[in-house]
Amino acid sequence: MHTSIQKAIDKSRGVDSGTAKARYNKRSSDIGQRGSAVASNIFRMFQPARPDPEIMKKYQIVSALDDAAASSAYSLLRTRVLKRMRSNNWHSLLVTSPGPAEGKTITAANLAISLSRDVNQSVLLVDLDLHRSTVAKYLGFDIDVEAGVSDFLRENAEIPDIVYVPTEMDRIGIIPNREPIENASDLLGSPRMRELLAWLKNQAEQTIVIFDMPPVLVCDDVLVVCSEIDAVLMVVSQGVTDRIGLGKAMDLLQDTDILGVVLNQSAEEGRNDAYLY
Repeated sequence: MHTSIQKAIDKSRGVDSGTAKARYNKRSSDIGQRGSAVASNIFRMFQPARPDPEIMKKYQIVSALDDAAASSAYSLLRTRVLKRMRSNNWHSLLVTSPGPAEGKTITAANLAISLSRDVNQSVLLVDLDLHRSTVAKYLGFDIDVEAGVSDFLRENAEIPDIVYVPTEMDRIGIIPNREPIENASDLLGSPRMRELLAWLKNQAEQTIVIFDMPPVLVCDDVLVVCSEIDAVLMVVSQGVTDRIGLGKAMDLLQDTDILGVVLNQSAEEGRNDAYLY
């Protein structure tokens, strides 16, 4: 059985850095003391970002599409992902693919947005594809990103500087990356990365962290951090992914919990739902 998903799918800077850091410090001390109400406004102390609906539509981001089938597909995927993550007490999910151009970033972004529509759930989407970062680009606010993951890892920014809250989206925060990094795997194994992972793990119980990462067979970045993340969602694309490549990717992740596989661009007609195996 496989996952079948139909392919469709002026930033206002009102918070200064000092205010953001003060709110961040206060919030960090409150983690675990508030109930499910946390999910409704958990990231509001961070920086606002204004996604561009036209750009989101161009990149098939589901919240910008007038496509009931795509919305339904991701809602079903959300339900099945939530069921498996909650049953295993998982809070972090790494989204990858065997090779490039298989739709992993679109899947990660759409899944994150769909998860955030659950009123009891909050989501952090982290762009850890440090070679080809496109999360902010696909949401249409990359021009406004002044600091991201690479800046934090190089000690040029702190956590309050790199968390963005899209306007008109509830319960979701985005940690983008601003520029590519040549020595990405070295930085992903650094103390600064461990600091970021520790902060992400310390979020409220209702928060799921989704990491968009490079393809498994392109570099070793996934292998560097996968032991710190609860589960992996593998994205494949009909007509792009070959069985040998998928087999190699799965072999490399054999010691990792695989939540499931998403199939993009399925040629099977009438299939608008999503299946995990």
